[in-house]
Amino acid sequence: MPLPTRAETLTLQNARAMASDAPAFLLDTARKLGPVFRVGVGPITLTIVSEPQALQHVLQKRAQAWGRGTAIDGIRPLLGNGLPLSDPPLWLTQRRTMQPAFHKSNGPKWVELIQEATIGSLNALKPGEPVVTRRLMMLITRDVIVRAMFSHSLGDEVHRIDEAFQVIEDFVAGLAVRPVHLPLWLPTPLHQRFKKAVTYLDARLQALIDERRTQADPPMDLLTMLLRAKDPETGQHMSDRQLRDEVMNIFFAGHETTANLLTWVVYLLHQHPEAKQRAIAEVDTVVGQCALTSEDAAKLPWLGAVLRETLRLYPPAWLFARQALEDDAVQDTPMKKGEVVLVLPYLTHHLAENWERPDVFDPSRFLTETSTDAATWKYRYLPFGAGPHVCIGNHFALLEATVVLAMLLQRGTLELTAPNAVKPKVGATLGVADGLPAIFQQRVTAAAS
Repeated sequence: MPLPTRAETLTLQNARAMASDAPAFLLDTARKLGPVFRVGVGPITLTIVSEPQALQHVLQKRAQAWGRGTAIDGIRPLLGNGLPLSDPPLWLTQRRTMQPAFHKSNGPKWVELIQEATIGSLNALKPGEPVVTRRLMMLITRDVIVRAMFSHSLGDEVHRIDEAFQVIEDFVAGLAVRPVHLPLWLPTPLHQRFKKAVTYLDARLQALIDERRTQADPPMDLLTMLLRAKDPETGQHMSDRQLRDEVMNIFFAGHETTANLLTWVVYLLHQHPEAKQRAIAEVDTVVGQCALTSEDAAKLPWLGAVLRETLRLYPPAWLFARQALEDDAVQDTPMKKGEVVLVLPYLTHHLAENWERPDVFDPSRFLTETSTDAATWKYRYLPFGAGPHVCIGNHFALLEATVVLAMLLQRGTLELTAPNAVKPKVGATLGVADGLPAIFQQRVTAAAS
């Protein structure tokens, strides 16, 4: 059965709409054609999948037939064959090897680490001070992942690392919205900056790995855990190259996604003051002005619901690709080996057949069911992916967002200066176009302990 198609026009209307606001254009198309469709964008045709049963087919029931393949080769120079980009059998080996490092039983240690990494940036905020929300959240989540990975700051090097990742973000943003990609060997200014950034990060990460191998009593952080990790079936450690790939993936994906989530939370709470006041009251009741514990984090159901509803409306991983590794069919439409489909949680989360009032911010949806597991929601909700390839860091990400948001609300709020001008920014993840300018409004005169 052929899929409904939105054909490209002679004036490249679809391509221009994708470049302007891809999420809105694709959502409009899904509401007109249905949740599984094809759309012409410039000279190519994209296949979009956002219907829950089709998602379950691709991501869980027939996961062995749908892999990363060559669909994401554009970003491999940076991320290599790290867990988010690999297929079996390598994926299975790495998943088994890395799983213990991300088990939620590490929660108490994580909460302490997140607070230590966050408190400096929040205590530096001054009443009435202009703040670019995403920049603040990127700073915090970068410090969290650096401390989690390496147990210490990277000193002056961190600014060069930030610059390198900004170049990479610009490069990936182009991959996400442009229908045709120039080969990386073409020496365009962006390609040259991207290669230089990857070369620098490769050298810096390898130096950190080499240094850690020489330490007799290394700190028990993520890097040490990965160095010591063994495949439980074969007993083998990771190779240096695989270790580098995993560290790079954790570093790259481990802070931008959570920073974007927190930025969208600030936006939504500003737009819904009653939800914000309820969040503040919950933090005051459960935590007061004390330091959070892992037990406290579990006693903040409204904050958790706010975060989960934000993930529904603005999932950072709003789009990802799967390639057919063998012939298959999706909703009775044959798919040849090598064909690529784009999975769009953003569409699934915004379609009326899946959610009542899908465009309305309503955290109460997540007060009785707190899981982010796609199967629990019958594949109507998949902020961390689904099936065997679900994000390995989902528990860490939600805990980090909970702790950071609670710590911010202990101190004050970020009041937006241009709330009606907010527009999504499409890149590797779904961000905010202008970074969300705000003013810090302090609630207390003394910093929380």
